Amino acid sequence: MLKRKLTALGMSLALTLMGVSMSPAQAQAPAQQKEEPERYGPFFYLPSEPNLLIYVGAVSANDLLHMKKALREHPTISTLILQNNGGGLVHIGLVVAEEVYERGLNTYIPKDSYCASACAFVFFAGRQRLAEGRLGVHQITAPEMTGEQAQFGVSDIVTTLPKYGVSADVLGIMFSTPSKDMYFFSPQEIAKYGINRTGNVKTASSEPQQGGAQRTAPTAGPATATAPQAQAPDDDTRLPPRKPAAPNAAPAPSGPPSVTNPYMTKNPPAPAPLSDEQRAINAATLMIQAGSGTNEEAMNFTREFYADTVDYFKKSRPKSEILADKTAYFARWPVRRFVVDQNSLKAKCQDQMCMVKGLYDFKVSSPERGKTATGTSNFTYVLDLRNRYRIVMEDSEVVSR
Repeated sequence: MLKRKLTALGMSLALTLMGVSMSPAQAQAPAQQKEEPERYGPFFYLPSEPNLLIYVGAVSANDLLHMKKALREHPTISTLILQNNGGGLVHIGLVVAEEVYERGLNTYIPKDSYCASACAFVFFAGRQRLAEGRLGVHQITAPEMTGEQAQFGVSDIVTTLPKYGVSADVLGIMFSTPSKDMYFFSPQEIAKYGINRTGNVKTASSEPQQGGAQRTAPTAGPATATAPQAQAPDDDTRLPPRKPAAPNAAPAPSGPPSVTNPYMTKNPPAPAPLSDEQRAINAATLMIQAGSGTNEEAMNFTREFYADTVDYFKKSRPKSEILADKTAYFARWPVRRFVVDQNSLKAKCQDQMCMVKGLYDFKVSSPERGKTATGTSNFTYVLDLRNRYRIVMEDSEVVSR
């Protein structure tokens, strides 16, 4: 019943926003005058669905202001519909996500829609969340931000997404998928990684996603697709013009009747807070798998990961020497794939310092030199939680080739 309601809802929203009318043969009820949604930038509110707010097209500069205005004028809204949203500005996606989390809003991706890149942050922030459409993630790319600001975004992701109940596996996939690609989760992966959260039940559609083949688990290589452009749809011109608030609107009734959200149960238990050990494991997973990106992307992350002085392979070294060593390694092996063995990860924390140990598989190559290396390596990090999870000790050794 839940899936049928959500699927029907997604279809009706798409038709409303695109200005498409159903044919008489498709209609199950007498024809009604098409409803005009109220527009707040990329957000749309339908008076006939007072619990819902629709987020369409892209993540842009003023989205937080637009969303706050819509929520202020329509306090009955409890669910955010993410409709064909290809992402956009990373830092805006993070602040919109935090607003969704703080307000306890639910999030939903309708069937035959997608939510990708910065939009995924917003989806993950939902108190309850359900992806029947396509959910896509990849490494962040933020050309609108300076290098220092972009790395602040990386640290935010490390500490914020686990708060939303996002697993280390999902973080690993996100940071091992190059920014020019997009990893869309299959229904099986959505269930496996606990991505959906509806009440006390994690659900996933058993039907194949439309528009692409089934995708395999990341250990066999990332399931990537061309990233949707973070722009408004081509037919955005057919959307209704922005509708200004009425200057003399009547005040809301003092005691409006409560509207039950028919799509998700209300007030599920909040996710349990993560321990320092789990946060450290998530950070270490990100650090290793971020090396799978391009040389430029990998170095952008690496610059953020290290403290000013590090016990680096049993020798105290300044950060500048470590970055030079990493730059040389990435140049020697420009094609890289690192996959952390999640079952091997262990962490122990004391006084905000966490030691994380584990194993990861690697495959690196240099097409120019015609060389390839594969194997398994162990690693040990000590992370300083007081200094944004930066590495203060690193050691590693290849255990098999």
